[in-house]
Amino acid sequence: MRRCAAMPGTSGRPVVGSLTASMTDIDLSDLAHAYRLRPMSEAATRRAAGSARLALDPLLDVGGGTGTHATTWTDMGRNAVLLDLSSAMVGKAASNSHLQVVRAASEHMPFADASFGLAYFHLSIHYGDWHASLSEAVRVVRPGGRVEVWTFDPSDLARTSLGRWFPSVITHDALRFPVVGDLVAHLGPLVSSVRVTTTDETIERTARSWVESVRGRFVSTLQLINDSEIEAGITAFRRVFPADDDVYKYTAPFTTVTCVV
Repeated sequence: MRRCAAMPGTSGRPVVGSLTASMTDIDLSDLAHAYRLRPMSEAATRRAAGSARLALDPLLDVGGGTGTHATTWTDMGRNAVLLDLSSAMVGKAASNSHLQVVRAASEHMPFADASFGLAYFHLSIHYGDWHASLSEAVRVVRPGGRVEVWTFDPSDLARTSLGRWFPSVITHDALRFPVVGDLVAHLGPLVSSVRVTTTDETIERTARSWVESVRGRFVSTLQLINDSEIEAGITAFRRVFPADDDVYKYTAPFTTVTCVV
């Protein structure tokens, strides 16, 4: 059964002083539409499924966007809840009739203490005040449950595909993504154990599909990059991958912070 909760009183703006003001310029409605250019990889599906197998229901996808990860869980017959601040995101996620959808900020989760077996952040911890989001995640996960954060450490941003072709992406994301050590330091006193692992995921796309995705701003940081840098990066990319059907392989350098509450 689907439900949509009212959003608590919050502007949705980041409150951490180190975050760039341009973070507030992200249009989540546009991003929800652009997610059509960002298909979920087989590796991401396996990650979501593996995390679910290690946790009891219900499972919470924090900042879950249009619901691709949470849909992996409902396809497994699991009881899943998606939390996202964007009305456009939750509107698309609500097309899955097996998924519970809640519109709210991760800093103020409208759930009782110890409600979930898993709180899962997949490239969403860098939206808003991550200190408050993590504290809330620990609060709503029951003892013995898990908090799992998939993110990029700022030290790895130069290895990302977008960082290679668009230098400003590294500058913006270094301010947006928290240092993994800071996540661990915050979580340590709140949980029973914290573990950090790294995973390099290799992604393959045709040159044409990658260019179309970039022009469609398929990730949020591209909204902060001006058109001239976008076109300059695409021109440089096309020198290396001139044919539409050229295969472009790149690495997503994930760091995972996993906690047992």
